Amino acid sequence: MKRASCQLPVIHAVLGLALVVAHSGQIASAQEQPFYAGKTIRIIAGFAAGGTIDLRARLIARYLPKWLAGNPTIVVQNMTGAGGQIAANYVFGVATPDGLTMLHSPTGPVMNTFLQPESVKYDVRRMSVLWVQEDSWLTAFNAKATKIKRAEDILRAPGKLRIGGSGASSPRSLRPKLALELFGVDHTWVTGYRGSADLLVALERGEIHLFEEPMAGYKPIIQPREKDGTIVVLWQTGILTLEETFKRSEFIPDIPTLDEVLPKEKKAGPAWEGWKALVVPQAFQGMVSLPAGVPPDRIAILTRALEMMTQDPPYREEHQKVLGQPADALFGESADRVVKTAVKRLFEDYQGGVRYLRELAKK
Repeated sequence: MKRASCQLPVIHAVLGLALVVAHSGQIASAQEQPFYAGKTIRIIAGFAAGGTIDLRARLIARYLPKWLAGNPTIVVQNMTGAGGQIAANYVFGVATPDGLTMLHSPTGPVMNTFLQPESVKYDVRRMSVLWVQEDSWLTAFNAKATKIKRAEDILRAPGKLRIGGSGASSPRSLRPKLALELFGVDHTWVTGYRGSADLLVALERGEIHLFEEPMAGYKPIIQPREKDGTIVVLWQTGILTLEETFKRSEFIPDIPTLDEVLPKEKKAGPAWEGWKALVVPQAFQGMVSLPAGVPPDRIAILTRALEMMTQDPPYREEHQKVLGQPADALFGESADRVVKTAVKRLFEDYQGGVRYLRELAKK
């Protein structure tokens, strides 16, 4: 009995030590738990289901969890209205900056700062850009209704050409209108279409004669109609370089830029400066961004995951299949620098062009 009594304190000590070790292990495990484990990330897409922005957002939502420690759930929320501006105002001005809400958008959140500043509820210079893709846009003409086959035919167009667009301050709407103004061609402007599908139907019905389409829509939408003679593409925006030259997209290299088809004497003054201002954002036509204030470690985690995802063969294959273009992109500091450089140019270099565009939108 005495021997058992002597062992009792030892047993208690061992048990106590075991409990301390177990408790310490739980604390360490909790401390090592990845931030995104068990959490839900929202990708806010400011456009309706089925469009380029929505399709890419859903691709990201499917493939990105694989590259985030903790394998979080990612959902896409379509928050439509005002050409994507409602979504941008929500992400950058309302959502908690905790790294759980991202915006996938085209250029609107940046360009509206200049074209429709009263609609913007944030400082565009403070958002964090994680990922960008460049994209050249092309202008599709109804070849049968207009009888236009080449750029010089525009100057002999019979009657007014009807341009289709979305919102009056949208670059997609402004660019084809500004192009016809630069050519000096009489035209009317029909805005309010919700996207590519509506614009294509309007073109085929003869309600409009031309509209602008992103390069991602070239193969599925434009190219088949080029082959049957319904549509002709006369120019693309190209990508404006830092040297102020217009680079053709390597994915549609046979289509010239407007700079190449516009008569030299037309490329001057505030209207031409406005054209350059409208092409600047093509360097970040697709963008994933976060609001100001997200902790740097979460920005780094998301950036790295997006980079790894974009290099993943299954993602690249499906991106090519769904969107008709490679998944190549810029990430992190490189992506952020592209956008911040464009913003600086718009604030400092193209003020006259921006003013011209604001007046053009009011027409």
